[in-house]
Amino acid sequence: MRTLMTVFLMAVLLSSCSGGFEPINYGKDACAHCKMTIVDNRYAAELVTPKGKPFKFDDISCMKRYISEQKIDAKSQFFTSNFSKPGEPISAENAIYLKHDVFQSPMNGNFAAFSSKAEANDLMDSLGITELNWESIN
Repeated sequence: MRTLMTVFLMAVLLSSCSGGFEPINYGKDACAHCKMTIVDNRYAAELVTPKGKPFKFDDISCMKRYISEQKIDAKSQFFTSNFSKPGEPISAENAIYLKHDVFQSPMNGNFAAFSSKAEANDLMDSLGITELNWESIN
């Protein structure tokens, strides 16, 4: 019986630390950096620590500032919303970013993230801008 209880307890503990993206509750969750309510699913972002704790943000700019200020572990997972498919999480480190005033993000970072260059091409061409990557946005 004791062995069964130990196995059950270990299963519960392991499942609670699984990590990964936790869906954002738009209109209810607050930004971990600026404390504003997250409402726009085109610009939201999230980081998940190596221990599985999620921190949610209303703008990729808020997440980047938070990472810098809090010296967040590079082993964390970073997600952002796909501008082409609002609310769909994509890897922030692999995303293609565009910066322009047409993207009126909550904290005026004015970055939009896309899962591929193909998704961003039409806007890049029409706005006459070039793509950015994770390291080049601040």
